[in-house]
Amino acid sequence: MATEKQDRELEMDLVALLAKSFPGMTVEARHSKRWDRMCLTFRWAGFTGLLPEERFQRLVAVISESFRKERLSGCVWLELAQDETIDQFLRMPRSEDIADREQAIFGDLQDRGFFDTLREAMNPTPTKACKGDFSRTAGALSKGRSAHKVTQDAKLLFIRHGAYCDCQVLAEVEPALSKLSVGAV
Repeated sequence: MATEKQDRELEMDLVALLAKSFPGMTVEARHSKRWDRMCLTFRWAGFTGLLPEERFQRLVAVISESFRKERLSGCVWLELAQDETIDQFLRMPRSEDIADREQAIFGDLQDRGFFDTLREAMNPTPTKACKGDFSRTAGALSKGRSAHKVTQDAKLLFIRHGAYCDCQVLAEVEPALSKLSVGAV
């Protein structure tokens, strides 16, 4: 009984903490038989169209490290869009899935002139033009054949290299991958 009360308190605390950044989000804290530990399910309509790692990163940006250590340590996190099932979420691609195709994806982005297009879209100051997401990246990639697949692969590549927004793509990922590309030739 005490555990159920603690679980409800945790849910309420998380909803209150996240309400400003994630309006309408629901949180469920329950012991999961599937993982044999506490499972936190964050359900929000705004997660639609985002990759799992993007969803997680957005939550981590709002939930302090001390709160995570004190109250969420050892929990499984599930960041679900409104009508998404756990199994659908688990089948979504992760950045590790493109590890063997990194150079090909980067080469395709260079061939498409993606980095120049993104830089132009974010001028004059990329950090000031950045919205903290991949919105301009998606715009720069949305043209042409199989745009969804190209956008997804590019975002996975950027996440794999620690970028979660447009300005990080230009400041960190492009230079790092350019150096690797030169070394691979």
